[in-house]
Amino acid sequence: MSRVCLGSFGSFGIVPLAFIISACGNKVPDTSVARPTAADKSPALAVRWDPAYPEIDLPPVWDPDGKLIQPKNFREMVFIGAPLTPHGLNDGKANFPEFHNVYIQPAAFKAYRATGKWPEGTMMIKELQLVDDPKGEFPDGSRYLPSGRGYFPGPVNGLDVSVKDSKRFAATNNWGYFNFNHSAPPYLAAAAAKSVEECAGCHIANADEDMVYVKLYKPILDPLPLPSK
Repeated sequence: MSRVCLGSFGSFGIVPLAFIISACGNKVPDTSVARPTAADKSPALAVRWDPAYPEIDLPPVWDPDGKLIQPKNFREMVFIGAPLTPHGLNDGKANFPEFHNVYIQPAAFKAYRATGKWPEGTMMIKELQLVDDPKGEFPDGSRYLPSGRGYFPGPVNGLDVSVKDSKRFAATNNWGYFNFNHSAPPYLAAAAAKSVEECAGCHIANADEDMVYVKLYKPILDPLPLPSK
């Protein structure tokens, strides 16, 4: 879908993708959002236009106090990786003893593949997921399943989001960092930006590229090679 097509919806707010596609075919868009049926209580991702983020299909949303609204239906976005730092490999004192399931908007994913740059409005959405049995069968907390010995995902346990916005977060290399609780859901509805000491400082000092530990996600960010004929 072209940016011109998305841009034509600037005055309509949140619009379901199906209506945007029909509108691009020169039909009048229906700006209502269909209610989920009893069989589907989680509505699909809805494309939303925000002139502050012209390259983004699912932009960050801010409340009047500048807090970030919890991204909706983020598990339906593009999954790019799940680094793991369990307690069992960190003397029982891991800062993030979970799988880090990271999602980004489809438009941000496509833009990075095309340009190697994260566009304004990119959200890195990290949902934390505990190891299923933190004690495990071995001193390092690992255990066996039919696939072999390892660490296996259990309950989700927190939500963090980083947002690229060079106007809001110029003081922290254009990214802001938000924590919606490190606990079981439900997560907070909105969150204020964390201090440099709490989040941004670590990325400033250690991140591979544009405040992102991009090497952790390259296996999925990079396109698959085409199969040989």
